[in-house]
Amino acid sequence: MNPQANLPTLLGPFVGGITASSVKIWLNVGVADAYKTVFVTLKLLDQGPKSEAEKTDPNEVVIEKVENPVVVQSGVIKCLQSDMGTGIVMFRGLEANAHYSYQLWEDEAHSVALYLGELTPADLYFWTLPEDGYGRQLDFLLMSCHNPEMAKDDGFDGFAVWHQIPEVRKANKNVRFAILCGDQLYADEVETDVLKEQDESKRKELYLRVYRKFWDNADYRRVLCSLPAILMWDDHDITDGWGSREDSYVAKDSQEFADRWKDLFQTAKEMFGFMQASRNPDPPSSRFSGRFDTCFRIGRAGFAVPDLRSNRKSREVKNLVDGKVVYEGQMWLPEQMDAIRSWVETNKPEIDTLFFVSTVVFSHGVPKIENLILKVWFGILDLCNLMGKISFLRKYAKAFNDSVGDLRDDINDSWGADINAKETDRVLDFLFGLQNPNDGQKPINVVILSGDIHTPGHSMIYSADPAHAKKAVIPHVVATPVAYKQFPWAAEAIFRHLTKVVSLGHRKSITTRGEVQTYTAQISHHFCYRNVVVVSLRNYAEDESYVKIKYYLEGFPEPQIVLFDLIHSSRKEAIDWPEHLKVNKKT
Repeated sequence: MNPQANLPTLLGPFVGGITASSVKIWLNVGVADAYKTVFVTLKLLDQGPKSEAEKTDPNEVVIEKVENPVVVQSGVIKCLQSDMGTGIVMFRGLEANAHYSYQLWEDEAHSVALYLGELTPADLYFWTLPEDGYGRQLDFLLMSCHNPEMAKDDGFDGFAVWHQIPEVRKANKNVRFAILCGDQLYADEVETDVLKEQDESKRKELYLRVYRKFWDNADYRRVLCSLPAILMWDDHDITDGWGSREDSYVAKDSQEFADRWKDLFQTAKEMFGFMQASRNPDPPSSRFSGRFDTCFRIGRAGFAVPDLRSNRKSREVKNLVDGKVVYEGQMWLPEQMDAIRSWVETNKPEIDTLFFVSTVVFSHGVPKIENLILKVWFGILDLCNLMGKISFLRKYAKAFNDSVGDLRDDINDSWGADINAKETDRVLDFLFGLQNPNDGQKPINVVILSGDIHTPGHSMIYSADPAHAKKAVIPHVVATPVAYKQFPWAAEAIFRHLTKVVSLGHRKSITTRGEVQTYTAQISHHFCYRNVVVVSLRNYAEDESYVKIKYYLEGFPEPQIVLFDLIHSSRKEAIDWPEHLKVNKKT
């Protein structure tokens, strides 16, 4: 197999790193054209008020059109062989809240346009942010889980939601950027070949083939060539279940990943670095070196986007409980949370709301079902392996492995998994602590944004700690999948019937009702449709702050809308229903 066979010659251009005065433009020309130099020009088309303070009427948007636009800046993208033909240019000194077009050229004289396939010059544009970030409203898109191969019969080769995103943007004109919250591709399909391949450059070519397969689509490119994106990886950007896979360890009782799996991870990490992370805001300090965590601020909204895969390990700590080995997992390194905590502390005077972007959810599943699966799955897999050795049963064993496989990595992936309980306690202590500072400082509202589970929706995370009583609720918003087969509605209905409240972590708190579970999540409605979500932070007055969530579900003409009051609805009510009405009273 030749990994370079039939590769397109161009991927992108995509925009990222947007601020009030700068932007990044990214391009990949493939390994065959590595070392190619592409020239870029910018034109200023429209100028809006540079800051909210310039508006005489907060409801009026005045846009000044530039007559006869001319080139205001030019730059160069050098596509490097070391980065598999990827290059990026950053423009600085731009006007705030301004509409720019850009064009790519083959030559320094800007006389021969670079061929962009189905993209037209009208597709290549971006808006910079206002100087003060935003006024009363900050809008952005949230999405995750992009695998069009799973739903190719939608009339757009699996990209139906991407095809509609321009219409969503027309209805939400304040949207200036997007957060792509994990699984921007599904590299599972090259896992076997990557694990066999000894040559690092050929492993990279295998990954590049997947990137091109998932990103080389006109509807996909048309969105991301004009909408700056912040991207964080999850397991499928590496391979299914990375860090939680039982078969990735040296042996059943080992805590070390096998060398071939380490090589796979290192290749995926390098590819993510220049294919995705290079478009992100620059790391705020050297504390973030060696991983992809990023934090940034837009006006009075802070964003913490932790890397939950670089240091993921389901067997980090080995305990002996009642004669049995019990492992504790690691979601991220303690110093990662410390660095984010330090960034928040430094920026606290300028932040009212923190969006904590987690590529995996805190809650969704049914604990009693998941715990049962974990207990019996070794036996199920052994039976499946035995079936694979019997000729007339072999096809059934293969069908099971292809469609179901080992579910333990999916169960152990979330913050709500039992092996991650200590990690969950620590991160929720941090987030609820921001809402309930004990030193007289102002509280910071927290909203958790996530993806991963292939069904969009929302839940509420609660704290029973008396120290968190003033603001005991954190909204948990899930946007997924943008292009994947959605979670079956029948399975979701069973989940919701069996579980209303999920325990998170192990920590207990002493309350007037005695000792209770500190952190829980109330599972609210989930929609079993592919989707994209508009997140809108609204600050109308000093004591008013809302997050409006608009779920644009595939095929629905109107969005499903949820409104979270971040100021006045943060108290835990804890209605004490009779025991026989508590569906999951044992969890």
